[in-house]
This record gives sequence, structure tokens and C-alpha cells, in this order.
Amino acid sequence: MTVRLKHRPEWRATRHKGRFYRNSLMLILLIVSIPGLITGIVMYQLVVGRMENEFNRMHQSQIENRARNVDDQLAYLEMNLSHWAFEPRFGNALRNLDFIYYFNETQEIVTTLYVLQGSHPLIQSAQLYLQEPKPILFNRDYTELTDSSLAAAYQRYLTMGNHVYWTDWRPGSKTEAIGGEVATQDKGLNSVQEQSLNQSQEQTLDKTQGNSLVLVHKIPGESIHPFGALIVTLDNEKVASLLKTLTPYDEGLTFLMDEEGRTLISGDSDSSRPYTAFEQQLKEEVSLHKDSRSFLFRYEDQTYSVSYGTFDRIDSAWTYVSAAPLNAITSPVKLISTIIVAASAGSLLLGLLLSWFASRQIYSPVARMLHLLMPVRSESDRDKETAGAGLDEFELLERQWHELTSRSVSAHRQLQEHLPHLRTSFVLQLIQGHMYAYSEEDLRQRMSHLGFELEGRQFLLVQMYFTGYDQLQGRFGSQDKGLVTFAAVNIIQEVARAYFSQSSVMNFHNLSSAMLIIAPESESIKPQARIWAEELVDVIARTLRLNVTLMVSRPVTALQELPGQLVEMEQAAAYRRVEEGSQILDLEDEQCFRNDEGASYPLGLERELIQTLRLVNLSEAEQALAAFMSDITGAGRTEFQVQQMMLQLLGSIQHMMLQTGVTPYTLFGGSNMYEQLSAIREPVQMQEWMAREVFLPYIEEIQSRTQEPLNQVVERTMRYIEQHYASDISLESCADLEQMTPYALSKAFKQVSGSNFIDYVTRVRMDAAKQLLRDTAMRINDVAAAVGYQHSYFNRIFKKQEGITPSQYRDQWFK
Repeated sequence: MTVRLKHRPEWRATRHKGRFYRNSLMLILLIVSIPGLITGIVMYQLVVGRMENEFNRMHQSQIENRARNVDDQLAYLEMNLSHWAFEPRFGNALRNLDFIYYFNETQEIVTTLYVLQGSHPLIQSAQLYLQEPKPILFNRDYTELTDSSLAAAYQRYLTMGNHVYWTDWRPGSKTEAIGGEVATQDKGLNSVQEQSLNQSQEQTLDKTQGNSLVLVHKIPGESIHPFGALIVTLDNEKVASLLKTLTPYDEGLTFLMDEEGRTLISGDSDSSRPYTAFEQQLKEEVSLHKDSRSFLFRYEDQTYSVSYGTFDRIDSAWTYVSAAPLNAITSPVKLISTIIVAASAGSLLLGLLLSWFASRQIYSPVARMLHLLMPVRSESDRDKETAGAGLDEFELLERQWHELTSRSVSAHRQLQEHLPHLRTSFVLQLIQGHMYAYSEEDLRQRMSHLGFELEGRQFLLVQMYFTGYDQLQGRFGSQDKGLVTFAAVNIIQEVARAYFSQSSVMNFHNLSSAMLIIAPESESIKPQARIWAEELVDVIARTLRLNVTLMVSRPVTALQELPGQLVEMEQAAAYRRVEEGSQILDLEDEQCFRNDEGASYPLGLERELIQTLRLVNLSEAEQALAAFMSDITGAGRTEFQVQQMMLQLLGSIQHMMLQTGVTPYTLFGGSNMYEQLSAIREPVQMQEWMAREVFLPYIEEIQSRTQEPLNQVVERTMRYIEQHYASDISLESCADLEQMTPYALSKAFKQVSGSNFIDYVTRVRMDAAKQLLRDTAMRINDVAAAVGYQHSYFNRIFKKQEGITPSQYRDQWFK
């Protein structure tokens, strides 16, 4: 489209100058294009090769540092498992322990396995297998291995490897110990046993694809004759993600192999990618380059930087291999070189074309730019607008440029308005440890771009917990925690502006927040922070009616130390004293976190609470729970102690549930109740959670069970006594058979039969004893054993019931 300005003098002058522009532009393009061609060719031939060598060197350095991190994590895992294996709770005392009777010890073992499982992020599951006194497996619960094939499969952990060893074998898998021999199948199991093993495995093992790395430590740790094993299975995905860090880019391959060349774990999460042939050829290349730890490897028209090394494990040596494609870094250079050569060649061609084209189309770029910046419906409309404004095309472009500049300034202003949110988001990621890959210099540079002044500054981290929310239910609903936290954060920002020139407040949306204070190193920041904290506590108490637990870290001068400070404060918060009102705590003041080790557990209140649950009385159980909470939160107890006592109470309640025929795992839908309770910080919320999540489901379960007539229950119990009076019989065992509480069965027995349970058992045994004394010549000792009594006790109870001794009764009968 051509703008109709041919009759203007300025346009005619422009047309006459076309030849000058044409000749000058052609000469300039010819001169400029020749160095471009030379530069593109040299860059392509020389720079790419040097960059490949330099990248290979940098790749080796990075892989060595990251490999040390992987090796440290595996070594820490071995050391952690050895620590647990030498614990007294996994000692010789487990050989003859009755795990059903000693429920507390059983629950402690299950809890310990949960703690062991959560002690390292690579652990997927932790199990304890005991061969003696009978095959037992602790996983999510206590399980007796009645299936001989499954017991035999777990028995192999005691026969494989050394005292501590790695393996990728699990029951039902086809590979065996990494550090020892490798078997192709489980030869000790026939096809029927394998089918039974696979069915039992669904109940006792985690279902994962492929073989997982398993670390086994036989117990007791100090014994040469182990009778059990701690079995830790690693999470395939997390181990693969950890290995993936050995590759600088998303492309490439990283894997871990043993001494026989078997691949243990691959860092590639997409198992469908065709790496089989590449991986095999890569292993062969590694075996050919034993003298160097890195080399360049060409495969399918692509060059890879390969680095490898060795992890020395307890019983074996593993080799890690990392192959990263160099095209990730050389492709842009090749592209630029190609563009430069193409641009230079295009310039030559353009110079030839302009001799014919420039005289006719010298004005077309201006017209196109004008069309883009000022689009109108038709050319005549543009001519009218240009004539009406009295402006030529360049003046119109200038006016449009000013308009675009104004819009750019407006966009910049909007960016400045959102800058505080960007600053807060960056600081939040920094203190939570998500910036661990950045160096101190990179962190300071990024924060400087966000408007922070960091030269000669120190950093102080403050964490705040807002408590007492449950007392505000009249003002706020149960879903308003985020709104209350937002209001508290705004108050913190307002109060902080009067004390600190630089600060950033983070909102955690869960009645907690944190603030980063940046102050000159010459200032004493802590006293000033103390004054600010006292004012903040007072303002929040007056406006929101909330208490504040405020914790101040120690000042640091490096940004990389801030995540560690946050972790220290979160750990120390568990050891603060549970007190009413607000608290201002200094992380460096040990008196704020004094742990009263002499705190006693209220066993009497626990027994009262459990008794009310046995009686299925929810209101009395809630009252007993309130008394229990009042006792354990007094006398300056710490938050950690309160949590531990509540966990112990939860274990006792679950023990009572098992005694009454209710399985906690089934009742709670497989939920980890210990983990849920450990996540609650405030005592009031702990009390509400216990009543809602534990008491109520148990009472509803007891009440929902079918209530048979009491006379049928008592009749079955009486028949059971008459058939088994010679064995060890008790009220508790009979109550378990009827899935009742001992109290309910005793009350029903008295109501239906008219006598107490123990009196009826004694009467049945005495009748049987008198019949044996009359009809047989058995010795008194044998008669006592036949009716379920010891000899000495039998004489006393017989004389008490009949008024004479057993011998006198027999003599009197045969006179």
C-alpha cells in the first residue's frame, strides 16, 4: 500500500534522493557482509570444539560435587540404620517377648518403625522381621507370618549377605543381593508357594514397579547369631530424582550399576525412552576408559559428556555414570553461526536487489511501519487524518512513539506496584530452602534487583505463631484462619515500618508468619527487635484478641544461612513451655526452651479416661479428657512433652480397643493417627481432635454392633465354661469371645444367672472334682490338675466350699 503524497514537494525530493540511498546502501552492505561471513565460519569451526571441551571439564567438576552429596546421603542412611539396629529395643529381649500381651512394647516397635521411615526422605518403608520366637513381621502393624512360603521368603534376609548389606531382592523378585551372589529366581519356592507368597505380599509389602534398593541390618546389631532383620526399602522415584541431579540438563542419561555391570537405578523417570542400546554401549565405553573419569562419547550423531565414579558401600562398590548431551550448550552457538553466515550472504544478495528495488520502494518501510502503528480502515481515511492534522508520516510516527512510550511507563508503574509481592515471594522461597542451588553472590544480586539494599547489612529472622484462635469462635468461623492470619500480617507490616528500614513479612496462611529484618551490621538489631516485638504483641492482643508466640533467631551476615535459622526455630518451638498468653523467645536463650525431664505422666487420669470409654460414655470420656489435658499442660510443660504424653494416651486407647475386639487400623481407615496428632501444636486443638477423631468413631462402632439378648450371651458363656473348665479361663477371655467389655459381661452374667462369674466357674470345677473323687482312684494332685487348679490352692478352695478337705471327702464317701 502506497501513501498518496506524490504531489507534495517533500515527496518529490525523496524520490530524487532514491538513487543516492540505493548506491550508498549497497556499498555499505557489501562492506559489512564480508566480515560477517568470516566471523560465522570461524565461530562454527573453532568455538564449538573449544566449548565442548570446556563443558566436559565443567560437567566433571559438577558431577563430582553432586556425587559426593549422593554418597553422603547413602552413607547417612547406612549409619542411621546401624544406629537403630543397636538400639536396646531391638536387642535379645525380643527373642522370647509375647507381643500380644506386652502391647506397649509392640506399639513402641511400630512407632519406632514409623520414625525410622520418616527419618530420611529416600526411605519408602521400614520393616522388622523376627525369626524367633516365631516368624513375625512389623510393617504398618504387627503381623504373624502364618504363611510358610512368606516366612521362608523373609527368612532369606537372614541368610543373604553380611551383617549389614544392600540388596535389590524382595519377596517375589528375581534378583538377589547386590554385594554377593546373584540368583535368577527364588529356588526355594515352588509355583504354589510363589502364588501364595504373591497373595500374602499384598498385605505386608508396598507395591512398587520394578526392584527397589533394600538396606538390611540383622539384629541384634552386636550379635553374631542374629534372629531378625531391619529391612529398609528405598523409594525408586526419589532415588531416581536424586540420581537425576548428576545430569546438568533434562536430556541425557544417569544410572547406577553394581560390580557385575547390572543397572540398579536409572535417573530417567520416563522408562519408555529407548535407552537400552545406548546404556549398554555406554557401559562398554566406561570399561574402556578406566584410566580417566570423564570422556566424550559419540552416539547417533550426538556427542555426550560422560562422567563416572564409584560409591563404596558397606558390602559392595557401585558405579555411577552420567551422560549429558553437548548439543544443549552448543546448539545456540551453531544456530548463531548459521544465522550470521546466512545474514551475510543475504546482505550480498540484498545489495544486488536494492539497485533495482530501492528506487521504487524506498518509501515502503515507512508506509508499513505507519500501517502497523496506526492501522485505519482505508488509505483515504489515513490521507484525511494526515492532512487534517497537518503532519507528515515521520511526525505521525513520532507522535505514535510517544504514545507507546507513555504506555511503557504505565506498564513500568504497574510493575512497581507488584514489586512488593515479588519481593515477599522471593524471600519466602529463600528462607524455606528452595534457593539452595544459588550461590551467595547470586542471591544478593537477585535481591538487589528486587530493590533490597544488602551492602554491609545483617539479617535477622523472626517467626510468629498466633494462638488462642479457638477462643474466638464467636467472632470468626472455623474457615477464617487465613483471613485472621492476613489481618495479623498487615499489622506486623505497619508496626515494622516504624522500626526497620528494610523488612519483608511472609504469610503462611495457617496462623503463623515470619519476617526478615535487614539492618546495618553496625547496629545492635536484637534490642530493637525486642522493643518492636513487645509493641506487636500488645497491638495484636488489643485488635485481634490473639496471643503471639514470637521467636527471634540470631543475626547472620549470609543469606544462605537463613533456611537453617528457620529450621532451628521450628525445631525449638516444640520445646517451648506451654503457657497462657504471649511469649517472646530468643533462639540463643536456652532458658526459654528448658525441658523439665522430671514431668510425670498422669496414669490415674488415663485409667479413668479409658474406663469411661469401656463404658461407652462419651460425655464422661470428654470430661476425663479435659482433666487429663489440664494436668499435662500445667507446671511449665513444654509443647514437646504435651505431644509425647498425648501420643502415649493414644497408644493406650488403641490397646484398649484391641482388647475389646476393635481393630484401630480398620476403625480409622488405615490413617496414621500418630502423624495427625503430631502435626497439632495447640493443646485445645489436640483435645478437640482426640474427642472427634478417636472417641466418637470408637463409641459409634461399639453402639452399631448387633446387640443380642443377654440370656443368649450368658448361656454361651456358661456352656463354654462347662466345656473348658480344666483350662486357664478368665472373664477377659470370655468377654473377648463375645466381643464385649469385661464389665458388660460380668454385669450380664450376674443379671441372668444370679451369681458372679468367678463363683460359677468355681462351682463347675468343684462339681467335677467331687465326681472324680467319688468315681475314680486318681490322686489328689491329678484331680486338682484335671479341674484347672494347683494342688495347694485346690485344697484351700475345696475346704472353703465343702467344709472338709478332698481326702476327707473321699474317705467320707466310701465309709
